Amino acid sequence: MSHETLLARWNDHVTRRGDACAVSAPDRTWSHRELADQVAGLHRLLTSAESGGAGRDAEAGGAVLVVCADPVRAAVALLACVAAGRTVAPVDVRQPAARWAAVLEDLRPACVVADRAGADALAAAGVAGVVLLRADECAPGTWSGQHLEPAARTDAGYVYFTSGTTGRPKGIRGSLAAVAHFVDWESAEFRVGEGTRVSLLTSPGFDAFLRDLLVPLCAGGTVCVAPSPGVPVGDALVRWLAEQRVEVLHCVPTVFRTLRTAGAHAGSLPDLRVALLAGEPVRASDVVWWRELFGDSKELVNLYGPSETTMTKVFRRLDASDTSADPVPAGRAMPGVTVRVLVAGAPATDAIGEVEIEVPFALPGYLGTDRGGFRPPNRYRTGDLGRIDADGTLVLLGRRDQQVKIAGVRVELGAVEEALRDHPAVHDACAVTADHDGDTVLGAYVVADASAGDEELRGHAALRLPAAQLPSVLVRLSAIPRTLSGKVDRRALPPLAAVRAAAGEDLPRTPLEQEIAALWSELLHLPSVGRLDDFTLLGGTSLAMARLLDALRTRFSAEVALRSFLLDPTVAGLAVAVEEARAGRPAPLTKEASA
Repeated sequence: MSHETLLARWNDHVTRRGDACAVSAPDRTWSHRELADQVAGLHRLLTSAESGGAGRDAEAGGAVLVVCADPVRAAVALLACVAAGRTVAPVDVRQPAARWAAVLEDLRPACVVADRAGADALAAAGVAGVVLLRADECAPGTWSGQHLEPAARTDAGYVYFTSGTTGRPKGIRGSLAAVAHFVDWESAEFRVGEGTRVSLLTSPGFDAFLRDLLVPLCAGGTVCVAPSPGVPVGDALVRWLAEQRVEVLHCVPTVFRTLRTAGAHAGSLPDLRVALLAGEPVRASDVVWWRELFGDSKELVNLYGPSETTMTKVFRRLDASDTSADPVPAGRAMPGVTVRVLVAGAPATDAIGEVEIEVPFALPGYLGTDRGGFRPPNRYRTGDLGRIDADGTLVLLGRRDQQVKIAGVRVELGAVEEALRDHPAVHDACAVTADHDGDTVLGAYVVADASAGDEELRGHAALRLPAAQLPSVLVRLSAIPRTLSGKVDRRALPPLAAVRAAAGEDLPRTPLEQEIAALWSELLHLPSVGRLDDFTLLGGTSLAMARLLDALRTRFSAEVALRSFLLDPTVAGLAVAVEEARAGRPAPLTKEASA
């Protein structure tokens, strides 16, 4: 399938089945025709705005930065950019302020498309002097076949920003041809067709959003948009999947495992056919649990592929042989893709080396001059270590650098260290990960003056790093142990779990606060937490927040809104919110109750 048929294939459903459901969102449903008319309205704004750059790629300054928290508005913006032949660059609205400047400097967008949350985020970060188009205030237009013409003439592609080794976000350029190759494969491989209901749990700021959106749209299926903010987990995820009659589920293993803690059983998820897991390693215990519930009736699939090569390039249908595998194999290459393991620069079998992926389309590389692992025109050295067995199956065995995945989000340990070292009181830092009860925990060892407390260091890092890259544990050392060559002696570092105890005056005061603090410790893998500690600064990501609120619903029969928690994300503040929820009263809008 050539890239221009991404829009053409969707247009076929707009033309033939315009009244069929294209998007099922929490607040309403959108038919293919209604969605297309929204795209046409924003397309009109894009082409009439005095922004210049139409038809130019991101390197020439013709890109469109998309800053939308609402997945439907982000989808409309993405499709409008493709129709206008413009490079589209979606970003997460929750970025720390320091990242906005780097994104704008590297991308040099011709204009910005934002919804209300996105516009507020830009204003809070002090972003000014950009042409701003409001996706949520745009009147619909009339979609027609003429909207297909610019995309047929040019493959302007997309840009997604990911973590860089120095803390500066790195822009990955991708092509529509690459997206089309993936869409065509998944639609055929997993029988996604007219009416198939596919989950969308991904934030618009991650490239998997392209998968969750374009696979069902181009096949004539329905995009099922999860409630926001946050990803539903546990009981909420089970209910949502059942209510939405989701047939194809995409998620990271961390989210998938919450189905188990929710007590999903053999009668759960009656419409689900396949669960596709990507972004983190799958464990044998995941396969054991799934097969005990569903046997062969519902497929469980492991997906692997770096963002640089556009989503999945290796896959494996997990079966009984994987219930005792350590590690669970990544699988074999999808059609048209070649996977090699390089040892001393040469392909090898049954030997450990760096994984290289060759794809049937050009790889544009990164914004700027950084070539990284790209080998023009169509090969990428991933930095992952692996082995190819005699039958061609790829087994992943870690990284050759400091890159890790936390809940499916790429994290550069060097970027975490740089953010901490940037504080004037910090003399040295070392970021690490540890496995606690099956979850990957991010921590950091710091050599710092006593004048700067942990909360100050966390707040400083939060100005430079997204929540997923904030260390949940800070360990104070007099010096980072190093080898004679100057490298960190990681074997000499104390265990992360041995570190943090709340100060006496900060201990939880009431039985409810003690229960909530214990729950935090369980979720964040900390030995203890204080009543005034900030959940986000302890490394509590949006996924961790969703798991926390789901646990409150189960343990305390309290429906605490995410907004209420964010007003005061402390143990003390959450205790007040739980009490108010139990009493059926709204939580207070200030922090006075927790003081």
